[in-house]
Amino acid sequence: MRSTAPLSFETGTIVRDWGGKTPVCIVFPNSYYVGMSNLAIHILYKILNDIPGVVCERCFMDRREKPLSLESGKPLSSFEVIFFSVSFELDYINIPEMLRLAGISPLACERKGSEPLIVGGGICVMSNPEPLHRFFDLFILGDIEGTVPLFMERYEELRAKKRAKIIDGLSEFDWAYNPQALEVKYGEDGTPDRFIPQDFQVSMKHHKGKDLGTSTIISDRTEFSSMFLVEGTRGCPSRCPFCLIGNMYRFVHEKVSDISTDCIDIGILGGGVSFHPHLLQELRALKDRGKRVHLPSLRIDEVPVSCVELIRDEVKTLTFGIEAGTEAMRRFIGKPMTDKEIFDTIGEIIDIKPFNLKLYFMVGLYNETKEDIDGIPELVKRIKHIMVKKGAKKGVVGSITVHVSPFVPKPFTPFQWLPMDDTASLKEKIGLLRKAIGAIDNTFFTHESIKHSFIQGVLARGDRRIADTVLTLASGETISKVLKESSLNLNFYTLRERKRDEIFPWDFISGNTSKERLYRRLAQSLNGCT
Repeated sequence: MRSTAPLSFETGTIVRDWGGKTPVCIVFPNSYYVGMSNLAIHILYKILNDIPGVVCERCFMDRREKPLSLESGKPLSSFEVIFFSVSFELDYINIPEMLRLAGISPLACERKGSEPLIVGGGICVMSNPEPLHRFFDLFILGDIEGTVPLFMERYEELRAKKRAKIIDGLSEFDWAYNPQALEVKYGEDGTPDRFIPQDFQVSMKHHKGKDLGTSTIISDRTEFSSMFLVEGTRGCPSRCPFCLIGNMYRFVHEKVSDISTDCIDIGILGGGVSFHPHLLQELRALKDRGKRVHLPSLRIDEVPVSCVELIRDEVKTLTFGIEAGTEAMRRFIGKPMTDKEIFDTIGEIIDIKPFNLKLYFMVGLYNETKEDIDGIPELVKRIKHIMVKKGAKKGVVGSITVHVSPFVPKPFTPFQWLPMDDTASLKEKIGLLRKAIGAIDNTFFTHESIKHSFIQGVLARGDRRIADTVLTLASGETISKVLKESSLNLNFYTLRERKRDEIFPWDFISGNTSKERLYRRLAQSLNGCT
């Protein structure tokens, strides 16, 4: 039976006849709301449905019932290929559970020939697929545009063969990873000692074309309700040493003003949107066409105030990633903004309109001091003072929301060698911030879960032994119980500073930047260089 509820709120849905076509399903291991807010789903959905011999449908996580595709209501076991798009480490836990509910063997080694081919992709998979190695037949380590059409073309050639032959044939791409083809040996210290075969390597494949992604489906049941999304940039030129996106992708930007859509609201996405060299011109061109433009979290030291002026009427809240409360810590993490630069820019922005502000910060950064923590509410107080002083003239003062996240080191970044802060320390710091920021008038404090951030840290840099932890969490065990009773020392994956020459679980993957160069950038950060 077709699940029609989300479809009734969509435009652009593609419903195709299955006759003579290869049925594939895109699975996002989280809710429809989260999944359809992710532009990667739109790109993958369009590319697969543009292939004449393919019919592609979608499925999202719903713990209340057996997973069914949205378009036809068919169970996942009806499809030949299932593409899991994985954007968040905490979604790993949903993957074996979705497969179990669908009647598909969660473990790849137990799957029979008649079961679908389970393929993983997405930014988390590209950086470190090892904690998921037991659940997938194959991983695609690359951008959708440059890999999936080739993958499906090869699949069609191999489709009539036995399961093992299909997997072997698809593994011939240098960006396709068959985890069963790799064996990992561990040393006495618990770190990977060597890979077998010794020369085993997988390369990331990035899209080199000019056209980036846009919305395929418009829905009011997403974070960007009824908004047409366009990928203005991919990657980020600042390459902050903590950021996966900036270090994994080369920066490319897109001309977005000539997009074709009847939607009035346009959302320009991308981690590096603040660095788009023609952002002001693009905004003007869209405004001239009668569009309302929305931007993501911005770098306060990069976005021209004139851009804010252009979108003043459609935006109530502006979001800025300031990340740290002191100038020294901001220099360390690659955001060398002075306090004066922040205050001056905020003042110019509030002169335009009494916007609400949402400010992002991190805690638990390497070598963080009490001064760095105290600097966050002090910075917020001074920003609030500017807002009150300028807003009083207009009779309106906007609110501030401060959102704090524990620092989680990620693979393929200079900070991949650094430890996380321990949970007791994080609790103390967040408690101090909650009290200090709560005392500031019309200012609100939110933060990421400390337990969830710790598990995220385990999954981000974990090796293939972590797959058992994923299975335990998927079975319904609480995070608290897993932290107490795990047979693995999970602190080993989070609280430990790595040695320079340590072999990482993902070292068989070739990225844009060499490991040696990433370490040199870490050393520069630690030495106070920018």
